[in-house]
Amino acid sequence: MEFEVRHVAGIEDCFVSLPLLLIQTLQSTRSSLLPPLLTLELRLPRASDDPWIVAWSGATSSSTAIEVSHQFAECISLPNHTTVQVRAASNLAKATLVTMEPDTEDDWEILELNSEHAEAAILKQVRIVYEGMRFPLWLHGRTIITFHVISTFPKKVVVQLVPGTEVAVAPKRRKKNLKNIESSTGESHGAKALLRLQDSDRRLFHKSNVKGVELGVALTSVAFIHQETAKRLSLESLQLVVIVPRLSAKESVKNLENDASRMKGSLTSKEVNSGISIDNKEFRQVVVRLLISDSVTKGHLMVTRSLRLYLRAGLHSWVYLKGYNAALKKEIPVLLLSPCHFKLVANDKAIGNGLEMLDGHKTHRSQNSLPISGSGTSLGVVNWSTHENVIFNTES
Repeated sequence: MEFEVRHVAGIEDCFVSLPLLLIQTLQSTRSSLLPPLLTLELRLPRASDDPWIVAWSGATSSSTAIEVSHQFAECISLPNHTTVQVRAASNLAKATLVTMEPDTEDDWEILELNSEHAEAAILKQVRIVYEGMRFPLWLHGRTIITFHVISTFPKKVVVQLVPGTEVAVAPKRRKKNLKNIESSTGESHGAKALLRLQDSDRRLFHKSNVKGVELGVALTSVAFIHQETAKRLSLESLQLVVIVPRLSAKESVKNLENDASRMKGSLTSKEVNSGISIDNKEFRQVVVRLLISDSVTKGHLMVTRSLRLYLRAGLHSWVYLKGYNAALKKEIPVLLLSPCHFKLVANDKAIGNGLEMLDGHKTHRSQNSLPISGSGTSLGVVNWSTHENVIFNTES
């Protein structure tokens, strides 16, 4: 059965209204009542092109056509008076994370002024998204801003927004405001991007067992990125890049233009990300090698937890990434293995339970131990024969 699509005014959401005949047809194919949210595929008759994906939340159209907001139809390139065939989609995955960005700098500035209202409105106006989708959001019934979906998790063709879905919006600032950020990265050039930090994949750790203790080796001199993200930013594997944590939105808007010098070492605000309190008294950045990995979500960057904590960046927080072409005094090795040895002072064993070892060193420091700066951990002078086992296992 075929139906006409009609653009109408007065609809302020991204749902379609269906004619009564179509609702009855969809109901006849089910043994139970239609769900409160139904995902539909609208496809041109006798065409193999990708369908338009829309959502229906129970509204009935005032005509025999499928009615859709003019603004939303423009965003998804759905022409007026198009004749389509309709099919209901099933088993839609629920999104845990959706990353998007405003279409324009104006949209971003409006969003910053209405962030709380936008957060409440998005679930009421949009319920299904997919990578590459553009959609409008109505604020206060008179202002419309447009978003572009960068990535979704899980990585499905279409996902559903539900209460609890984390929606991350990347800022889109005017070029004059970005110049100050670029100056803070030193001698860096080339592609720049705002990426979201992803939790490190345990599969990238090299694990070995030495005398009953599991040891994990993680590279802190590298960052992982998806191949398509690297290609979009003109970045290559093993390229040097600089990672700079993003300032809080409030500081970025009010003080970025006039107080750029604060970014270099005198930030005093505190943020809380993923339960981690971050005291930004000291500006930090790192230069690392870039590696390509399919384990990384598009639009994200994956680093080890220790590197993330050094940057004082919370999980899923935003960082700036930029190619780094400064002249180096000497070539930075791809891998540097530094020996580290823990011992239990209580029973003088070289290796024991990992957590107990760390706890023991937090409360005890022997006379022949060298304190590590900024840490409560001590490096004991002990028999290094076990270290050879560590080297052997990491090389195998």
